[in-house]
Amino acid sequence: MKQFLFLIFCTLSAAFVSCKEETDGAADFRFVQPEVTDVTQTTANVSSRALFTLNDYPGLVKGFAYGPADEAAEDCRTLTVAEFERNAISARLTGLVPGTRYRVHAYVELGASRIMSDGAEFATLAGGDAPVLEIVSETTLSVPAAGGRQTIRYEVLNPAAGVDVTAAGDVTWLTSFDNAEYGVISFEVGTNEGAARSGVVTLSYTGADDRTVVVNQASGEEPAPDEPVFGSPSHSGVAADRATVTCSFSYDGSERISKVWFAYKASGGSEREASVSASAGEKSTTLTGLSASTTYTYRLCAEIGGQSYSSATASFTTSANSGGGTGTGLTKHSGWPELVPEEEGNSDYYYAYHMCPDFKIDGRAARNYTVCFSAEHHCPVWVAAPRHDCYEGSANRTNAYRQDPDIPSNIQYDSKETGGGCNKGHMLGSAERTRSTSINRQVFYYSNIAPQYSSGFNTGGGGWNILEDWIDKKVCADTTYLVIGTYFEKYTDRYGNSASPKRISFGGRNDVSCPTMFYIAVLRTKSGSTGKSVLDCSADELMCAAFVRCHNNNLKGKQVSAKDMYSIRELEELTGHTFFSNVPNAPKDTYKASDWGL
Repeated sequence: MKQFLFLIFCTLSAAFVSCKEETDGAADFRFVQPEVTDVTQTTANVSSRALFTLNDYPGLVKGFAYGPADEAAEDCRTLTVAEFERNAISARLTGLVPGTRYRVHAYVELGASRIMSDGAEFATLAGGDAPVLEIVSETTLSVPAAGGRQTIRYEVLNPAAGVDVTAAGDVTWLTSFDNAEYGVISFEVGTNEGAARSGVVTLSYTGADDRTVVVNQASGEEPAPDEPVFGSPSHSGVAADRATVTCSFSYDGSERISKVWFAYKASGGSEREASVSASAGEKSTTLTGLSASTTYTYRLCAEIGGQSYSSATASFTTSANSGGGTGTGLTKHSGWPELVPEEEGNSDYYYAYHMCPDFKIDGRAARNYTVCFSAEHHCPVWVAAPRHDCYEGSANRTNAYRQDPDIPSNIQYDSKETGGGCNKGHMLGSAERTRSTSINRQVFYYSNIAPQYSSGFNTGGGGWNILEDWIDKKVCADTTYLVIGTYFEKYTDRYGNSASPKRISFGGRNDVSCPTMFYIAVLRTKSGSTGKSVLDCSADELMCAAFVRCHNNNLKGKQVSAKDMYSIRELEELTGHTFFSNVPNAPKDTYKASDWGL
């Protein structure tokens, strides 16, 4: 009987026309719209539930048809699924192109006909935009002996569709992990009736590095009167190869304090010691020779009367190897290759991280640009931004000049007025952000505008315009990362041109510093089409260099040459900033002019 019904459905099925269409003649043989999860740059998991009983037709040909969302129907690829579980089929799509929108359908073949489900669209991650998991709450939790419910807050940059953050503890008293609320992991800490104890919670996300949080629970016992009492350990100045750790302890007993030290170790490594003075009080030392991008735990220890005691355990994670410069290597978003570290304690600098108002990648706002603005110079210090075709479209230039809402208004320009022989020079150009009107409006914030000479620098055929046009031609299929910056000290270029510091009237102010030099630091893959994140590339696959132009009118009509080039290391030494600190393999010491066509 089943075979007879099957032949009837085969006869009624209409011919397959396109990847979008369904055949109504055999509706009972359809699948529901596929669900897409675990999307990466080149892979995705898909599944779909059948509206009929799969077990009744074990030999039925079924699978998924998929291809770019704008691709012609006849070019769709198919994946036949032989295995199924219960009433659903699933498969892993591989060999996908990064940064591409796909459509996928589940299908069943009845004779010469194919019956399709509704299509589900998804986008693969773009090259350079691998997921990054970050802890945004404290990475060391102090919990009372009574225990209770605790939370960890996190953020995922460049998230993949259908992927959740998971968590697990390394001890039995950390239990009941819950990830139901996005951005929050909650868990239970058991009651402690014994000595103080520590555990580690590890957060995981597919495609991203794990993150850890140390949980210190107070003792449920009263300390003996002759035992030391430790404060909470803390850390500062964390860089790629060093960190300063601090902790205090008090001791009122009569035994001799024979030794005090910080014990520390890398995740999975053996414990090392850093000795400090053998006395009670606050202790601090700088741990050096650390490995980049590594989580370390540490605690203060003391040997008193032949017995060893220690504080609770804390942890920190070193930054990516910046390869030099004077910055600490710390950035607000470790997954953004273009970011320059913020300079902690520098009261002159203000930072703004501008996200695109109406452009999302996998449901999260894409970044537009980051700016460092100087209160002393009333001028941008640097603007960091990714360059990619996805930021360009048909939006018109808005000319929406106004103050940056994320920078104090009293240090910015307050009008569109020019002066000092200069016009309004964009750091990140308007033409580079035309995907939408809202995105283009952001590049007209005054924080992205610097005074540039109008007769021979920022004009048709001007020295800076020539460099900008040349950089445009170096933007590749892989994401290209730029830092566009200013310099305010006396500067002489390799052509013999010089510029000296001065103040001008500009933008409604009479105290604006006129830059003496502008530069563009560039990082990209050599081939330009690897489909990989620069974070995953070897040094041999990458190239980076700085292109500088003295701020005067003498370079009008001057084409870009090797004389305009610095290594990134040379630029770091000149400016004091650290560039591409999130990319450990960036070849900052060297460059080849021939790699750039010079």
